[in-house]
Amino acid sequence: MSATEPSSEEKTAAGKPPRLAGFLLALFALAASAYYPALKAGYLNWDDPAYTLKDPLVRHFTAANLKTAFTAPRMTNYIPLTDVSLAAESALFGESAAVHHGGNLLLHSLNTVLLFLLVFSLAGEPWAAFWAALLWAVHPTQTESVCWLAERKNLLYSFFYFGAVLAYLRHSRAPNRLTLASVSALFLAALLSKASAVTLPLVFLLLDVYLKTPFTRSSVAEKTVFLLTAGFFIVISALAQGQNGRIIPASPVPLFSFYLLKVFWPFKLSALYPYSETSRLLSAHRWLFLAPAAVFAAALWAALKKDRLVVFGLFFFFLNLLPFLILVPVGPSLAADRYLYMPLAGLSIATAAVAARVRLSGRFSPLFTLAALTVCAVLSKATLARAAVWNSDLPLWQDVARQYPGNGVAELNLAAANLAAGRPAEAEALLSALLQADPGNQKALYDLGTLYGMTGRCTSAENLLKRSLALKPGDAMAWNNLGLAQLKLGRPADAKKAFLVATAIDPGFAPAYSNLSEADKALRPHTARVHR
Repeated sequence: MSATEPSSEEKTAAGKPPRLAGFLLALFALAASAYYPALKAGYLNWDDPAYTLKDPLVRHFTAANLKTAFTAPRMTNYIPLTDVSLAAESALFGESAAVHHGGNLLLHSLNTVLLFLLVFSLAGEPWAAFWAALLWAVHPTQTESVCWLAERKNLLYSFFYFGAVLAYLRHSRAPNRLTLASVSALFLAALLSKASAVTLPLVFLLLDVYLKTPFTRSSVAEKTVFLLTAGFFIVISALAQGQNGRIIPASPVPLFSFYLLKVFWPFKLSALYPYSETSRLLSAHRWLFLAPAAVFAAALWAALKKDRLVVFGLFFFFLNLLPFLILVPVGPSLAADRYLYMPLAGLSIATAAVAARVRLSGRFSPLFTLAALTVCAVLSKATLARAAVWNSDLPLWQDVARQYPGNGVAELNLAAANLAAGRPAEAEALLSALLQADPGNQKALYDLGTLYGMTGRCTSAENLLKRSLALKPGDAMAWNNLGLAQLKLGRPADAKKAFLVATAIDPGFAPAYSNLSEADKALRPHTARVHR
């Protein structure tokens, strides 16, 4: 039988739509069930508002804003289709966190169904494909992508990515202009959702090798166009990232092992793996973080001689993780659970290939089913607990601070979470401790200064906000809050100057204009007395 022909199992299953429909419906429901706490979650203080209720496109779904989404990067990303998906939800159902979380759960369930179809089309054994897709769906590392609204881009690009791979399989088996057009459209949609889709042309090449598709002039031309398109989006992504920082070489082998350990022991996850702390961990345990990569290489070498589908799955995992191993953005985190969302599909394919052999042999099939059921149950329980952590700011940042005590990013966000939860004393204690350890922490100066202003300690607020502005003079909100403190201190002339600076920096900052009017009112009686 040719590698391009469907297996006998595929043909049998294809003749039983109700049975296949049962798998799809079960996966659709189970994929979302492990994350149901997200439906009660709000907007996290970590990027969620910027992607949703504070995004002009989401607030006002107009042609002008739509044009801006497709012509300018935002939040160091070029993700126009992601913006459109969030805006469409808001326009249809109203702007609320529950609506967007529902959209995320829907996309994750659809992605699980698409992965099942992909694995089934390759492995040809429905139960093996079912367990492999379910393991992927309920794996705790997926929680960040599903429960964090800011990661809609990860879910959406994966939806088009899986669709593109399935379309390419059909194109490989019966190439024509229509199938090629569908592959191209899905590839472009994936790229417009998130630049991580640039790995798709390499996966297409990998599929050609697996299916033993002969390389012709037309197929080479197709791959060339795909690769050039991917290269174009790599440049766009690099330019967008360059707006707020730079990227540096990572330590690929230890970092690869770090991710493998998270896959096989996903019980100490974090929303943040701080750059310096994680780098020290990788360096201090260098041999530990070489071993998993060595085992992976050995497994790949062994599979080369025995099972081409396992090889395909392992390479799929590696290729989709590769962009996050070679270069990492300079920022607070060296790694992220969300980077495993797509790569894990490769391990699902490899798992299904092994499971299909076991099931078709019949010898260990009951034992395999029991093991798969147990693992899925354990992972689902861990994922439910992890979803509860992502439910709101306070548990999320408490979890990070517990794992990385003293980390500035975690404690700043935890202070903001405490303040939002009506716990100003806890927020003040965290910010004061941060400033004691790092007196030049601009964000802590701003946050504590603002907190002092809110609680009536205006002299201390003025002092801290001035120190913050010395480090970041272009902060319109800090100038506004400084003006408010000075207004309360009975110095409307100084307050007016601060509000004017705020409006000059951000002409669209409405509160500064309102406060400027209050400063003018406070100045009028004084001016009248001077003239008399």
